Parts: sequence; structure tokens; C-alpha cells
Amino acid sequence: MAPTRSPTQGQAGKDGSRQNRQPKVEKLPRLPQGEPNPPPRSSSTEPRIPPNTSPGSKIQKRALARPQQPVSSKSKYICVGTKCSFMSVVSRVRAQLDKSLKHNAPSTRGLNLNQRVDLLHRDNGTKGGDGEAVVLGAGKAIEKVLAVAAWFTEQSDCAVEVRTKTVRVVDDVVLEGEGEGFEDESRVRKLSGLEVIVRLR
Repeated sequence: MAPTRSPTQGQAGKDGSRQNRQPKVEKLPRLPQGEPNPPPRSSSTEPRIPPNTSPGSKIQKRALARPQQPVSSKSKYICVGTKCSFMSVVSRVRAQLDKSLKHNAPSTRGLNLNQRVDLLHRDNGTKGGDGEAVVLGAGKAIEKVLAVAAWFTEQSDCAVEVRTKTVRVVDDVVLEGEGEGFEDESRVRKLSGLEVIVRLR
């Protein structure tokens, strides 16, 4: 009779053959390590940015200054802020245009009916003159100025011109607790501005 193998011996033989079949893994030499990371700098060694204001003071923003214009100019600047209502700005622009139209209209005093009719039929008899309204806004108020420009663009009797510009604003450094006292320091900032010129056709 052939000798019988126990199941444990057969399994051990299989495991031994599997171990012999597994590839050998060679360990590679370690790569040279670089320099260690430098220790983080302490906050005391880093240069600090000087604060915007001195201790016990705060910045108070001034209102947007109106551009200077000659007395003989027929245009009027309307400064728009973030708290201005849309319809109030539209009403002020329309009032300025109507005022320029009234001043530009020729006088009809001393004319008879036929002369007045001829005056109305002239090319420039009922058209707007050189008067214009200039709407100016900067910073967050640009969106409101654009809305005013879009509104007057849809008006058939108005011509709209849009210009971009840089506006300088002044900030005062005020001591806390003193509403009326100002320091001898002021700061000038530059803001993006938008200028909308509305004229009658």
C-alpha cells in the first residue's frame, strides 16, 4: 500500500512552496536627507505694519467734494451717495434739464401771433441748449449712477455720455470721544468714479 500523507503535511508543503515562489524584495539605501526646515520666526522678529491710526483715534470719511466749475458754466454737478434714492437723483437731473431749456428759450415778449408760430417752427426753437446735468458717483455709488444712466438712455429726448475717472477723497483722523476735534493728520485715498452727462437732444 502507498503511504498516506496527513492533510497537515500536505498543507505545510504547499505553504513552503508558496514562500519559495515569493520574490525577494531588496532594501534600497536611504536617500540623503536635506536640511531640516528652519524654525518658524517668532512674531517679535517680523517687521510689523504700522497701524492706520494712532491708539485712541479713528478715521472719519469726508463727503465727496464737488468739482469746481466756472460760474458761467451751464452744467450742474449732482453728487450721488450710497444713501441717495434713485428717483430723487432722476428728479434733480430732470429739473436741471428743464431749467436749462427754460433759460435757452427765446423771449416772445412783443411778438405777434404769427411771429410766435414762426419761432416755434425754427430748428432750434424747441430744442435744448447747452445746459447739461452731470451725475458723479464713486466707490459703492457707481452702481446707482449706472442705473441713472440706463434710465435716461431710454428717454427719447435725452442724450447720455458716460466717463470713468479717478476721484480723490480725504479722510480725517479723529480722536475718540471728541466729535469736533481733529488731529493735524489727514489721509488721501483714490477711488474709481463714474461721471454721467445728460443733455437734451
